[in-house]
Amino acid sequence: MVTTVFEIPSNKNSQKHYIAAYFLSLKHVFTLLIFCVLFPSSALADTLTASVDRNQLGAGETFELRLKYAGQTTSDPDLSPLEKEFEVLSTHQQNQFSFMNGSSTSYTEWRIQLLPKKSGTLTIPSLTFKGVSSKAITLQVTDRPTSSLKNQPVYVETELDKSTVYVQEQLLLTLRILATTNLQGISSEDLVIENASMNKVAENQFQKQINGVNHLVIELKYAVFPNTSGHLTIPALRFNIVLPDRRDPYSSSFFSRGGKRIFLHSEEQKVTVKPRPANYGTGEWLPSKNVSLSERWSRPLDELVAGEPITRTISFTAQGSTSAQLPPLEIKASNGFKVYPDQPQLNDEVDSNGVTATRLESIAIVPSRGGQLNLPPITVKWWDTTTNQVRETTLDGTTLTVKPAANASSLPTISTPATQGSLAAPLENSATAITTEIKSEPSMLLWLLVISNIVLFVVLVTLFVLWRKSKSAESPALLQTTESEQKESELFKQLKQAANKQDYQGFRETLLTWASSHWQQPFVTLDQVATLANHSQANSPSLKLQLQALDSALYGSGDTAEIDLPGLVDELKQLKSQSDQKNQGKENHLKPLYG
Repeated sequence: MVTTVFEIPSNKNSQKHYIAAYFLSLKHVFTLLIFCVLFPSSALADTLTASVDRNQLGAGETFELRLKYAGQTTSDPDLSPLEKEFEVLSTHQQNQFSFMNGSSTSYTEWRIQLLPKKSGTLTIPSLTFKGVSSKAITLQVTDRPTSSLKNQPVYVETELDKSTVYVQEQLLLTLRILATTNLQGISSEDLVIENASMNKVAENQFQKQINGVNHLVIELKYAVFPNTSGHLTIPALRFNIVLPDRRDPYSSSFFSRGGKRIFLHSEEQKVTVKPRPANYGTGEWLPSKNVSLSERWSRPLDELVAGEPITRTISFTAQGSTSAQLPPLEIKASNGFKVYPDQPQLNDEVDSNGVTATRLESIAIVPSRGGQLNLPPITVKWWDTTTNQVRETTLDGTTLTVKPAANASSLPTISTPATQGSLAAPLENSATAITTEIKSEPSMLLWLLVISNIVLFVVLVTLFVLWRKSKSAESPALLQTTESEQKESELFKQLKQAANKQDYQGFRETLLTWASSHWQQPFVTLDQVATLANHSQANSPSLKLQLQALDSALYGSGDTAEIDLPGLVDELKQLKSQSDQKNQGKENHLKPLYG
């Protein structure tokens, strides 16, 4: 505080001079005060200061950097030097100007939320703005062990149901977010696992008491199916969690966008994936917890009649497997009946125990005769992932009692009176007998002529109706053929795309679908396609070996050489052309689709 003292002399003239000087001094002081209020930056040099809310933090925690510039501005400083060691999450700017108790304050402040990219000793570098620079700040970021994380208000747990699995066996991954405080928001990245397919099977939220403390638990569960043997890496998943800010009384409001953001990561997991065991033998590989077979019929079995169809629906269920893994059931015709299978229905149901796959096979059975018909048993081989052994599940065979068709009863026999004497009776006697019979009943011939005309008319009408139906069916048949061509062409394009990407799994699935569409028979294994190639005249050894190598690369053990999928596509085109040439009865307008 500055104090000015004036001494007034007794002389009146001198008093006038001193009083004038006094008011002149007040004028200068007032002018200086106004200048300092209106133009504070001219008296004080601009500065840029940096500060953080804390210098020690754990991995995944965010912190706030404050930059304060002693002046008014609408532009922003260059924050790119921060991106080397930090992730810039948000930036808020505010301008402040105040005048209180004779003093003024004017500055611009930026609040920057940062997330460290790694642990250890990190440095916030010096930042420059409008010719002034801030000082560097050192931070200490520690990797906290799981035990210490459990003492935090929010932490993440990672759990696997097993550390070693077979190829295509179900692996359950559970991620839990535990919090002792309310959560204002939560989000995460998409979980992506290389060389594996994955289904999210459960998402639950509940309360749990741990050591006498109530916790909010958010549980996510995934079913993971490794596609290849070797080592499977499940990467860490980052969660973005918003906690209420205690400094903001409104941050816990539903409509508030504030709050404190933290980032937590699940633990990276390593899993050993074993190839299918040697003692499994040949056949489709099916790892599962449990397999069951059941059947139902469209009507009671005691009502079977020869020539009338009945539908048998078989339910094939496997726990811990996907429907794409279930092989088709082998149901063949036999002496006494024919079978007409329908398209199978595939379904996957998910729950906290993982995936349960179901395959429904519907087969129309037409008995061709009456009597006893024996349907053979159906057996499925699979690998029990609980006991680690080969098992078989069998649907028992069935004996059907079929009644003969009503129109198959014996025709009335025509009996003739026994001839007296030898079989070489005179022809004249027979002619005489016939003439006598006709004469005795003259109306019989007329009735025979009427009946024969009626029958002839019915036959002609029936033939005309059948001819008209065959004509009207030509256009739908042509339309169906065109749709089949378009579907087949699209599948072959997808096959080429998978080959160009070297997508082994996608190539295998598309190849089986295309082959089933082209040859009009189900293909579920590459061995079936290879067997078909073995009957071809050209390139069959090479094609068969490459298909076997593809299966080995997907489900075998050890390192395998890279497969030339585009070259394999060319050989499939040749195989298709050869099959078209052999089937000369078919039209050749499908060939341009594979050019």
